[in-house]
Amino acid sequence: MYTDAKGLMEGGLNLVESAWHEAQADNWDWSNMDRYVTHQVSTAHTKAIVDAINLDPKKVPMTFPLWGNVGPASLPMTLAAESQNLNTGDRVLCMGVGSGLNTTMMELVW
Repeated sequence: MYTDAKGLMEGGLNLVESAWHEAQADNWDWSNMDRYVTHQVSTAHTKAIVDAINLDPKKVPMTFPLWGNVGPASLPMTLAAESQNLNTGDRVLCMGVGSGLNTTMMELVW
C-alpha cells in the first residue's frame, strides 16, 4: 500500500481551513471555545491544525503522546479523558479530518 502522507496532510488542512471559514460565514463563531477536541493522528498533524486555524494550543488536549494513533477513536477517547476538566456550559468543538479527505466539526455545550 502507498500513502501520500504529505499530500493527505495538505489536503486535510485545506479542508479544515475551508470548513472553518465557511462556518464563520454562516455565523458560527468557534474562535473562543473552551476546548477543541480533535481526531489526533500525530503530534505534527494536531499542531498543523492548531496553526492553520489559529487555535489556542492550551485549549487542545493532547492524547496522541499517551495513546498513539488510535484512529477515529481518538476523538471520543480524548473527550472522555478531558471531561473531568469541563464545566457545565463549556463550549467544546469536536473536529475530525479523515484520510478520505473529509472533515467535520461539531459544537457541544457541556
